[in-house]
Amino acid sequence: MSVTTRGRRSAVAGSILGVALGLGAACFSGTFLAGQPCSSDADCGPELRCEEGRCGGATGSASDTATSTSTSTSTSTSAGATSSGSGSASAGSTGGVTESGGGSTTGESCGFGRCRDLDLLFVIDNSPSMDDKDAVLVAIMFSLADTILPELDKLCSVHMGIITTDAYAQNPADCQKLGALVRVDSGGELCPFAEGHPYATKADLANIANLVCIGTPGSNGDPDEQVFDAIVSTLGSQMNAGCNDGFIRPDALLAVFVATDEDDGDVDPQGHEGSTSIPPALWHDALSNLKGGEDNVYIAALLGDPDPNQTACPWMPLEGEDGVGADPSPTLRGFIEAFPEGQRSIGSICDPSPAPEKYTAQMEEILAEVMALCAE
Repeated sequence: MSVTTRGRRSAVAGSILGVALGLGAACFSGTFLAGQPCSSDADCGPELRCEEGRCGGATGSASDTATSTSTSTSTSTSAGATSSGSGSASAGSTGGVTESGGGSTTGESCGFGRCRDLDLLFVIDNSPSMDDKDAVLVAIMFSLADTILPELDKLCSVHMGIITTDAYAQNPADCQKLGALVRVDSGGELCPFAEGHPYATKADLANIANLVCIGTPGSNGDPDEQVFDAIVSTLGSQMNAGCNDGFIRPDALLAVFVATDEDDGDVDPQGHEGSTSIPPALWHDALSNLKGGEDNVYIAALLGDPDPNQTACPWMPLEGEDGVGADPSPTLRGFIEAFPEGQRSIGSICDPSPAPEKYTAQMEEILAEVMALCAE
């Protein structure tokens, strides 16, 4: 790893570690605290000012429900109370919301219980070991389209985007960054969305071709997968205001779906480091804090089977360019299982069932659990 990369990762590590541990805001550097509650400039680090009770002003990617450790009080709001950002819904809690490009009509109520808006983030491994799994990714999109997407039309607004486990090299040069949404397919062709964002909105949910376009990013990426760091980068205010064009909304429920055949961590016979920002034991708390509490997050994944002796695709890390099969992924599995039952789902990327319906049962489970979470 280069000195520059090591320095960048160290800076990210310091920022995220503070969020995970609830340290005073004055311990941070950079603009990671943009949007967080504050009472003085000291709460916002060296580069931001406290304006109208928020670091950097009243906008930012972190949830309005986030806890401020620099004050003696905390606030909490339900996910999806009010949307902000491009393509989002805008109205009070009783409905009458319209999302540009095909949302609810004025006068109609929308949402699932407390959840009015949803940010659906797919994290897809695009390393060389995924070369034989294009059919899996297509099956995911078709199962999603058959089960979950029709129900999402009842929400006030939906943002659906995809990131890879590296800095996606097919994106425009200024958005070849970890956590930047996929804008083009693996051949460099633009994925056209109805509202012109680098993510799908409700107007795109019936267009499976667009979803497959971003859902098959190829397998020419970095073999060192950084699943967690990619997620956190997507939630960052600078990425959200720049390349990702307002994808993350403070009050939207965040649903994350990971598809990978390798673990994220340094216990790797290939010598990869994985995500290095903070220790995996803190991943759950860090993501929960970034969304103002774990009840504002649902997380699902397709991983390798946990028992290497009972799998259709045993992991052989030293074969081929980047390994063959699928890793049991104990680090990612532990991260996901830290979320409560009813807020997580893990399936097998090795499922031998016929496509495209092979992941239908998991998608149905996810839909039922998300609706139950929103009803709480």
